[in-house]
Amino acid sequence: MHYPVLIYDNLCTSCTNFAKITNNILGGKITMLGHYTRQGKEFKQMIFPKNYDSTEMSWFVTTEKAYGGRKGLQQLIKYFFSAKHEEYQKNTFDLNECTNDCNTVKVAIFRSCSVLSSSKIIKYQK
Repeated sequence: MHYPVLIYDNLCTSCTNFAKITNNILGGKITMLGHYTRQGKEFKQMIFPKNYDSTEMSWFVTTEKAYGGRKGLQQLIKYFFSAKHEEYQKNTFDLNECTNDCNTVKVAIFRSCSVLSSSKIIKYQK
């Protein structure tokens, strides 16, 4: 697995669009995993404590920590401006997987506020 990794809600249109935009801005040089994909579920088992609901927010994961919500957004911006980017696998996004009706302005604002108002850091052992 190439680090850092962005874990996002691949069943939400707004979250998937956020991941697509982030992927385009960073030129595909970050690994993107959906919460509900097979690869995402397997990766999260290595990172989060057992029975922890990691789907409550998006996560920016480095080799030592997982930053959720606002902290994840801060780390993502910091990575954009400071990191030497390597080549990564091509990320793909399937908006047909999205089952939540998140395409409305109201929901997009709610999701954005949720990211900015919640924040967590989880240190883990690989």
